[in-house]
Amino acid sequence: MDLAIQLEQELAARVNTVNKFVDKYLSDMDLPQGIAIAELRKSMLYSATNGGKRFRPVLSVLIGEMFGCAAERVLPFATAVELIHTYSLIHDDLPCMDNDDVRRGKPTNHKVYGEDFALLAGDALLTEAFLILAKSYGDSDFLVARLVRLLSEAAGIRGMVGGQAIDLRMQQQKISKEDLTHLHLLKTGALIRVAVEGAAVLSGARPHEIESLRKFGEDLGLAFQVADDILDHGEKDQDQRSFTGILGVDGTKLYLEEVSTRCSSELRKVSAEAVMLEYLVNFNQSRKH
Repeated sequence: MDLAIQLEQELAARVNTVNKFVDKYLSDMDLPQGIAIAELRKSMLYSATNGGKRFRPVLSVLIGEMFGCAAERVLPFATAVELIHTYSLIHDDLPCMDNDDVRRGKPTNHKVYGEDFALLAGDALLTEAFLILAKSYGDSDFLVARLVRLLSEAAGIRGMVGGQAIDLRMQQQKISKEDLTHLHLLKTGALIRVAVEGAAVLSGARPHEIESLRKFGEDLGLAFQVADDILDHGEKDQDQRSFTGILGVDGTKLYLEEVSTRCSSELRKVSAEAVMLEYLVNFNQSRKH
């Protein structure tokens, strides 16, 4: 069997594992009785189980595997990251933000459940992420505190939310490559970074390994955004807030190569045999969608 096909199948198996865990967790939550609560759960499930690549939680699982850590140990943290990612998508789609009607081929949450319940579903998913950590790793208060700190920093004003704020206020402004890199390291990169870093912490990685993997995750998130801009070129208005708008297509491809090389270098400081993680880096450089 072709190695690329085999790796794709291996990744698909991890995605399936994550999907089952997320679905079961949300479906089995012990909640107060009532029609409204039941509807809110449905709204949460609607977005959390609406397909997607599961890129962040799968990264966490792969990092765990690299250190010989069982998926069952990593999955609660991976799910916490994914629930925060899902909440951000629900809120991004709202009329006050990107005002999108469709996500992954289906009506967005607020089109099905209304703006009020979409907002609450996002709030509930965000909050549930931290409950998962407290319930799943309660045997170590130190570990819970560390994971909560990492995830809070990545999800809040120091990471994803801060990046979103920059993006909103950056409309129509002329910015540099450095400005745009900073934006994406926060808006999209921080949650990808923490998916890697948190899993490394959970797996008992040593401090220098955690630091290298933190850089790996950060650069991997940036590389995916740079690749997205290349793929989107010609399909939407490539203004100054895209890498192709600033660097041109050829310049952006060179930047993607630079970031990807740096990414692989950090990974190899930890393991020279992380085949599936290397595959993700290489796949991103040549992906068509």
